[in-house]
Amino acid sequence: MKKEFIKECDKCWGTGTVSISSYYEHPSHSVSDDCDECRGEGHYLDSDLLNERIEDVEWMIDGMLTRIRTTSDTLKDLSRGMFYELLPKYKHRLNIQSRALARLELYLSNIKTK
Repeated sequence: MKKEFIKECDKCWGTGTVSISSYYEHPSHSVSDDCDECRGEGHYLDSDLLNERIEDVEWMIDGMLTRIRTTSDTLKDLSRGMFYELLPKYKHRLNIQSRALARLELYLSNIKTK
């Protein structure tokens, strides 16, 4: 899951090392050092994209909770109005929405863990 948020370092091009040359005419005198941006790993976690995705999933969870509340209210109204032939349809819809909510919450917990 986290692999889509890992970005290759732009400073070292994914190698993890940066060559520091003090002598321009002799490249053999250059010294390689760990990259400061990625700490020598060659890649880093894109926290901006991760935070944006977390906000999007939280927004989807809020929307799904609203849908579940609306469907549940509709079920109550149908049972009061004796529309028993429509009850299975809305119960099935409520079941699907609750499973979707569980999947969204699982996805959110997966992307929040590091």
